[in-house]
Order: sequence, then structure tokens, then C-alpha cells
Amino acid sequence: MFRISAILMTTLLIFSMMPVSFAQQQSLQAQAEADAHRDVNRDMRESLWFLSGLVGSSVGAVTGCLSGILGGMLIGDFNILPNDVPPVESCGLGGILLFGILAVPISVHLYPHTPRPPPERLLGKTPEYVDTYTQAYRSKTISLRKRWVTAGSITSNLSILTLLLNW
Repeated sequence: MFRISAILMTTLLIFSMMPVSFAQQQSLQAQAEADAHRDVNRDMRESLWFLSGLVGSSVGAVTGCLSGILGGMLIGDFNILPNDVPPVESCGLGGILLFGILAVPISVHLYPHTPRPPPERLLGKTPEYVDTYTQAYRSKTISLRKRWVTAGSITSNLSILTLLLNW
């Protein structure tokens, strides 16, 4: 009789502790993610990433235009295109489209980001908290960087398009 009650009590203790520890772990993960998102929003310099998208797309567009113009001159020298197609303008516009609009957003989205949170924020924390915090910090930072670079690139591309249409 003593063995049955001891087994029953140990079984009840084991199963009664599991939901509590699972709830604590869920709470710890939620706290780590909330802390990481708050810290990313405080650390992120949106203007820097917006400016990098703006400047990168502008430089890409100018480089593409110049390389397209040079390519158009070479094509014009070899008489590859029909006479009614202006090679310099069409190749310059193609270079702007290729390098200005596509190059910067694609390169930023393909670039392997490895942002790291400051280590002093993680001192004295549990390993589960550190793992969850680091993963949330990285994913939120990467998402915001891509968003701001893409916004800067779109702004640059729209202003270049407006300049070309008014020219």
C-alpha cells in the first residue's frame, strides 16, 4: 500500500511541475523577445540605413547610366542596332534600370547580416534567455535594415525617374 501511494504521489508531483516550468519558459521567452525588440528600436539608426539605400541607388543609377552610355557608344560604333534606335539613350536608360533600381535592394536582401546585441545586456541571464534574445534581436534588426534600405532605394529611384521625365 505504501508503494502505490508513493508512486501515485511522485507521478502527481512530476506532472504537476511540468506545466509550471513550461509556463515559466514561455514567460521567459516572451520577456526576452520584448526586451530584444525594445532594444533594437532604441539602437536602430534608421536615417543611416535610409541614407545608404538612397546613396547606393543613386550611385548605382549614375554608374549604370554611364556604363550604358559607353556601351551604347560601342554598339553605335559597330552598327549592331538598326539606325532608328538611338543606342546611347536606350543603353543609358537600361543601365539606370539595371543598376539603380535592382542592384541595391537585391544586394541588401542577399547580404548576410549578422548583427550582435551588446554583450553587457546579456550578463547574468540564463542561456535560454540569451538564445531567445539574440535570435529576436537579429531578426528584428535585419528586418528593419532591409525595410529602411528599401525605402531609401525607392525614394532615390522615384526622384531619378522624376528627374528623367522632366528632363
